[in-house]
Amino acid sequence: MGDSHRRKGKQRLNPRKQPIQRRARETVEVILEAAAQVFAEEGYFATTNRIAQRAGVSIGSLYQYFNNKDEILSEMILVY
Repeated sequence: MGDSHRRKGKQRLNPRKQPIQRRARETVEVILEAAAQVFAEEGYFATTNRIAQRAGVSIGSLYQYFNNKDEILSEMILVY
């Protein structure tokens, strides 16, 4: 009982949708590169909208792969 209650409050820190096709993998790479640039220039508190804008993707496309900035940062740590 207590264990399942605690899980509800935790955020997933892995990508929402796993990119399988080459184009999808490229989109994720572009998002991660844009996030690295935006975080370096504006800090971690920059919005996901700024990341999407820098990546040249819609915010909806970004959210297909990542729920939030924490997931983007987590993936950046794993990839870079």
